[in-house]
Amino acid sequence: MNTAGDRISDRTPRGKLLGKVLTVLVLAAVMIPSAGWGQEIHGFIEGLNGVRLTEGGGFDEGSYTARETRFQLRLNDYGDTGEYFARLDYFFDSFDDRGGDLEIREAYFTYTGFGAVDFKIGRQITTWGTGDLLFINDVFPKDWQSFFIGREDQYLKAPMDVFRAGVYSGLFDINVIAMPRFEPDRLPTPDRLTFYNPMNMPIIPVEPENNLDKGEIAIRLSRQISGWEAALYGYRGYFRQPVGFNTTSQQTFYPRLNVYGASLRRGLLGGVFNLEGGYYDSRDDQDGDNPFVENSTLRGMAGFDRQLMTDLQLGLQGYFEQMQNHDLYAGGIQPGAYEKEELRQLYTMRLTRWLKYQTIMLSLFTFYSPTDEDFYVRANASYKLSDPMEVSLGANLFGGEYEQTLFGQFEDNDNVYLRLRYSF
Repeated sequence: MNTAGDRISDRTPRGKLLGKVLTVLVLAAVMIPSAGWGQEIHGFIEGLNGVRLTEGGGFDEGSYTARETRFQLRLNDYGDTGEYFARLDYFFDSFDDRGGDLEIREAYFTYTGFGAVDFKIGRQITTWGTGDLLFINDVFPKDWQSFFIGREDQYLKAPMDVFRAGVYSGLFDINVIAMPRFEPDRLPTPDRLTFYNPMNMPIIPVEPENNLDKGEIAIRLSRQISGWEAALYGYRGYFRQPVGFNTTSQQTFYPRLNVYGASLRRGLLGGVFNLEGGYYDSRDDQDGDNPFVENSTLRGMAGFDRQLMTDLQLGLQGYFEQMQNHDLYAGGIQPGAYEKEELRQLYTMRLTRWLKYQTIMLSLFTFYSPTDEDFYVRANASYKLSDPMEVSLGANLFGGEYEQTLFGQFEDNDNVYLRLRYSF
């Protein structure tokens, strides 16, 4: 994972964003008939505080990694031919000089009046693939900073503006997603976390032009085959992280990317087994001879999840990335520089235990790479004090032999956090 400074476009200024919210609500009111429709309003108020367990990178032990208050409102209006859904977050973040800020997490309209065809248009969060916190054919944007500082897991998935069409037939279910506006991953920023930065200066990547000609498109074909959930995937767009460097302009950028993949999932041996693979075709370095652009890779994973006993769940996964044309990559790097392995391996384990009539949940999720020689541990304990009130205590622990690896670069960012949420 490459890291970068804050993207100014991640959050629109409040005035413009409020205008967008009002526009979406007005359109929904016009498009959705009131008679026969059901309305739901839910949400939560949450406080999050996180502090460091280690010092390094200019940060003191005990300094904050998170200090925020968040109010989320979910609006849902539905009927026989469609649905309108909005998820809005208003939050106060001590790391944000603007104070309070508003983000549209989701705001979309779904129309199902055509029978076997439906449409969904608006700001959405999309999830594809079979992995548990591992992604191959889920090529949609992620928020890694939220993931590493203790925000709820839902914030790992970043929203984007999407037009989705679904066709459901006896042969295949087809989903097509068009994304006219590129949304990169939201990466850790130096005001919260310390990480490897070979440039020793703020990284401000050049983004692809936001027009229809250079937009992204993804397609998924799925069906049941002899008890297996099978799917084929295709994607044409860009890497979500700035893994390209232009030696002329001395700027990082998001190289063009094609992804071709498949997945299988079914019940097996008292649990659920999944298998997934994909080929990442780096269109700006298909020969693999440009050391400043990410090489193409072949990626695969297998996972198994089952209940060991009442209220005890175990999930295991194995993942690999095989770099294509590794010999050309190795020949192009500087002598003495860190060299990526041709075959990267990563293993995960999720262990979940529920107690006291499932009002207490203990969760442990570990990542370990024997090739990168690094690890990441996510531990969490949550207690439902009442139906609306929940408290969560957790930790993020990192380690590694090399500062250039995915988790090794965050070694000085061990943190603990406390979340208190009231839902309504």
